[in-house]
Amino acid sequence: MAEISAQMVSDLRKSTGSPMMDCKKALSEANGDFDEAVKILRERGMSKAAKRLSNETNQGKIFCRISDDSRTVSMLKLTCETEPVRNTAEFNDFGEEMSQIAFSGDFSKFESEEVTSKLTEIRAKLGENITIVEYDRMEGDLVSYYVHMNFKVGVTIKLGLSDKSKASDGKLQELAKNLTLQIASLSPKSVSSDDLDPEFVKGELEIIKAQLKEDPKNANKPENIIEKIVEGRKGKIFAESCLLEQEYVKEKMSVRELIDSVAKETGVEIKVDKFVRFQIGN
Repeated sequence: MAEISAQMVSDLRKSTGSPMMDCKKALSEANGDFDEAVKILRERGMSKAAKRLSNETNQGKIFCRISDDSRTVSMLKLTCETEPVRNTAEFNDFGEEMSQIAFSGDFSKFESEEVTSKLTEIRAKLGENITIVEYDRMEGDLVSYYVHMNFKVGVTIKLGLSDKSKASDGKLQELAKNLTLQIASLSPKSVSSDDLDPEFVKGELEIIKAQLKEDPKNANKPENIIEKIVEGRKGKIFAESCLLEQEYVKEKMSVRELIDSVAKETGVEIKVDKFVRFQIGN
């Protein structure tokens, strides 16, 4: 059997990121053959990685990219099990690489053998379940993004402009950024009441109705009165769940009023076409 030196173990550890004792054992099994030892470690890593796939991933990071002309933006959510792993260079480098794929729009690459292999390797190297949870890319007249300082909340948005040439206007750029901050803070479910999921509204109204019926003060109220009260609460649901109806977090006005004021200042009609919000954990 070949003699396994401390340098050989060190070199293998640097190359694979595997624990020192695992490297020493792999070199012994490979009779000192470096490439064979790497293969052994990879095979073991893949086996361990497969076992970790059921582990919860409540840590991670959201990665965003935007084009120089503010017309294309992407976002990717990459999760892991612990904060120390999230802070490693390996995790962040992998996230940036995957973020570039999301930005390219070639989402089929996420299902490719190359990415699958890289995902398995980083799971084995970092010893945790690393997961590409979701990703999105959008193009528009003007796009923007926001990632919270803890990297656990990310928002992208695209605005439609009546004059696309004004996309570089500072006031429009500021509006787009402020809207992403609004969405990150208050987590609306839709742009307006028109595109709010009817099933969500129905469920919320049923909860309100049940609460009213449980209140002793309403014990003698007829059903039609209860229904009128419930119907009157719709406005509150919209004000909480629809971006345009929400109160703007920075000033005492609605988001719709904010957009209208910027439209008046710039002479550009503005429409919120779409927004996406990702969150890691609660």
